[in-house]
Amino acid sequence: MTEDELIREIQLKKQLSELDGSPVPEYDSSESMTAEELRSDNRFLIEQLKEAREENRKLKEDISEIKQDLKEANRRADEEQAERKKLFDRLVKFMDDQKSADDDKKKLEREIETLKNRLAVANQALYGGSKTCSDKYSGQKNEGINDGRDDFDGTEQSLPAGTPGPVGKSSNDTDVVTGDHQQSESQEGSEQQTCYHGPGRTGAKYNKETIGEPILHKCIVPEGCKLLKVLKPRKIKTLVQRCEEHHFERFLVRLPNGKTKSITIPADDDVEGNKILEELVPGTGITATLLSFIIFNQFIMASPAYREAKNRYPDMDWHTCRQNLLNWEDKGAILLSKLLPPLKDMALEEGANVNVDETWCRYQTHFGHRKTYMWCLVNRKLGIVIFFYEDTVDKNGKKHSGGRRRAVLKEFLGDKKIKSLQSDGYNVYMYLDDEMVDIEHICCLAHVHNKLQEAKKLGYVIVDFFLSQIKKLYKREKLYASKPDYYTPGRIKDARNDEYTNGIVNSMHEKLLEYIAKGEDYFPDKVWRALNYFYNFWDQIFAYRHDGEYSIDNMAVERAIRPLTVQRKNSLFLCSEKGAKNSGIYNTFISTCVQQCRNFRDFFVDYVKAWNQGRRDFGNLIKLAFAPCA
Repeated sequence: MTEDELIREIQLKKQLSELDGSPVPEYDSSESMTAEELRSDNRFLIEQLKEAREENRKLKEDISEIKQDLKEANRRADEEQAERKKLFDRLVKFMDDQKSADDDKKKLEREIETLKNRLAVANQALYGGSKTCSDKYSGQKNEGINDGRDDFDGTEQSLPAGTPGPVGKSSNDTDVVTGDHQQSESQEGSEQQTCYHGPGRTGAKYNKETIGEPILHKCIVPEGCKLLKVLKPRKIKTLVQRCEEHHFERFLVRLPNGKTKSITIPADDDVEGNKILEELVPGTGITATLLSFIIFNQFIMASPAYREAKNRYPDMDWHTCRQNLLNWEDKGAILLSKLLPPLKDMALEEGANVNVDETWCRYQTHFGHRKTYMWCLVNRKLGIVIFFYEDTVDKNGKKHSGGRRRAVLKEFLGDKKIKSLQSDGYNVYMYLDDEMVDIEHICCLAHVHNKLQEAKKLGYVIVDFFLSQIKKLYKREKLYASKPDYYTPGRIKDARNDEYTNGIVNSMHEKLLEYIAKGEDYFPDKVWRALNYFYNFWDQIFAYRHDGEYSIDNMAVERAIRPLTVQRKNSLFLCSEKGAKNSGIYNTFISTCVQQCRNFRDFFVDYVKAWNQGRRDFGNLIKLAFAPCA
């Protein structure tokens, strides 16, 4: 059967199936084949099968070879990984050895430098002496008295007009000795020349140090020695620091009204005893002098109570515990708290300009250490500093101690009619612009400068323009402060709004708007944050130009709050809420005394004496204690 006949037969069967409606039968090529054709077809299929099996065998061999190669590659990779690990360990060991060698080298260099310094000191002590002596042995001439002048070149011609020349020397260098004085002989008509020098110190005294009234000790001449001359006294300085415990007799007496009472009244001639009782802190057995010493060490020297009780006081033969110190401080804080209301009234008087800031601190609780905030308010004009650690209640009635919420500041200010409040850009202060419209809110330009400076340190010179302009503004403020008699608040306000200052502010505003328009993606994160801060608080930052009594920055409160941060670093945490409130009370009066040019210890002793005398006019006591310093 030929190929055309096979195709013709298949088409006929398909047409018959379509006419009958029956399915088309599958084609079986063997039906129309002869025996010889079937044998030929079978031989062909067998050959095809053999070829397929041979191909399959070859594929299996290839797969086996691939698997073997893969195992070998994995083995080599493991060996290389192990070798790399060994090399890395050797590198780490080498780096550690190198670091140790560098440390030893630095240590040796420091020891060599120390030996060099000691050798230099020894040589100076051995071969030093006065400048004249050292110049004598060094072969160098002493520096002339005129050599320090900028316009002096070593010749007489460089001296100012009419200035005499060297002592005893004339233009012809001829010396003539007459009596006890050396005179110069020069040509006829020439004037005698003397050395050019500044104002003399004839009759002036130079005191290196002074320690109050000296204590004179009489001395004797040993037997057999002859006194030739009484010399100047030998000065020896020492430090006397000790604690004393005084015992006073107590009597149980019956008063004229029939009641019994224990009394302690020193005799009239016991001056020291009466002085001690005048300083007795109510509710304690210590004097105000001792308590002020304890307060000084803890809040000014930033030395924690446990360190004082363990180290300082045992050296003075006083063995006590930390809790005693804290209990005595509680009594002192109670006394000082009576002065807080009138002090607050003075600081927040009508029309006052105040600065506000806050800092964090920690106090110990049963559940660990809790982070809270201490607030600080400064009245620069009156020199009053107030720290307050206030409790607030939120809208749900929950109490918050020492919070940073705006309710703390709002409740502290109350209904006081202050003129302005200066702060940083913290959002808590922003409510003043909405709720307290009568108070002008001023932001700190120093905060802007610091943010720009941080960006400058990272290498972003794009902020150099703003830094240079801000520097010009601070230069003007320094000028106002250097001439307080001339620059009154009115003149300062005029100067802050003159053409020069307006040009600086307007140029910064134009440049800032240009940068803000470019968008956040155009600038690095640090630069954008600084620019965005400057843009958001622009009106508040330059509100200081509205009044000559306003300040350009908030550094007054920043400086006042710095001692509290030192105490926080040394003490780590406060023991309770009471400790936090006591810290605020003591730091209030310590910082106010600093502003008022007064010693806190003297202030505290005087206040306790007034309290023991029965004075309770706290407003008058505050006014007398904190009068403006000269």
